[in-house]
Amino acid sequence: DTASKKDTIVSFLLAVSIGYALFSQTVSISGTATAQGTFDVEFLSATVSDHDGSTDEVTSINTTEGSDELEITVPKLAYPGAYSTITVVVKNVGSIPAKLTGIPTNGLNTDPNILITTNVDTVQNVVMAQNQTTTFTITVTWISTSEEKSENVEFTIGLNYSQATS
Repeated sequence: DTASKKDTIVSFLLAVSIGYALFSQTVSISGTATAQGTFDVEFLSATVSDHDGSTDEVTSINTTEGSDELEITVPKLAYPGAYSTITVVVKNVGSIPAKLTGIPTNGLNTDPNILITTNVDTVQNVVMAQNQTTTFTITVTWISTSEEKSENVEFTIGLNYSQATS
């Protein structure tokens, strides 16, 4: 009986081993994944589109080709309530779809009598395909209730963007 049980156990283990060997394989997969494309959104243009108490000829807008920063200078506005509106166009010059996630600013709080407003929220998270553009505005206003004199307003804006995944 004991020998019979041992033979049965050995036979069972042998059958399991043979079955495992028949149904198991080693699969080797090799390859290289290459991500292709460019990811780049840049300022295309910036122009004064509206003004009162300021002229479109004296507002300075500087950007270099291929830049993701825009420097804007609005000279002394003529009186409280005067403003200058700048229309900004950005372009996806890369091959990967992108969306604007923010427009960081630097230097906007230098004069408490100046109010800077934008409509950037209307274009945030809008997907731009390759070579597609999107437009937003920036308005610089001398607060109408101010009794202080206005000085030049200088600030820089940049572009934050991310890959559009769907």
